[in-house]
Amino acid sequence: MLGLTLDPDFANNRFVYLFYSPADTSVNRLSRFECDGDSLKRATDKVVLQFYSQREICCHTGGSLAFGPGRLHFVSTGDSATPFGEKSERDPSHGFSLTDDRPGHEPYDARRTSANTNDLRGKILRLHVKTDGTYDIPEGNLFAQGTPNTKPEIFVMGNRNPYRIAVD
Repeated sequence: MLGLTLDPDFANNRFVYLFYSPADTSVNRLSRFECDGDSLKRATDKVVLQFYSQREICCHTGGSLAFGPGRLHFVSTGDSATPFGEKSERDPSHGFSLTDDRPGHEPYDARRTSANTNDLRGKILRLHVKTDGTYDIPEGNLFAQGTPNTKPEIFVMGNRNPYRIAVD
């Protein structure tokens, strides 16, 4: 479990949003569930968004959920690149940005994640979730829909691991 938030209209619609990593596949998933009393109705799982997240080695999987004005839904995502060394290299980044393009060292290269305009990891995403559980892209995100080699869900990028966010 990376994040949890109630829908702004929870008192009426009983929607709960979970951002989590299911055990059976290497993805991070934003789902909407209906709540019945103090229990989630698991059969109501509506996957809103999911994207790949490497799990071969540790770390940088933080995430958070928050609603802002106009029911805009913010999702922070970790980049799943690791700053920790391998057995043969104590500190492969030497305190600098993670860049390692040697074959087999992809988990040590943030250029494929937080620095990549076409990847949702290491970002803060901004969506407008509709009542049917699908979403629209609000105006003002970093990349307009249809911009080549980008994801329009990206609001802020280059965060590496934004553990918790809040909308003021």
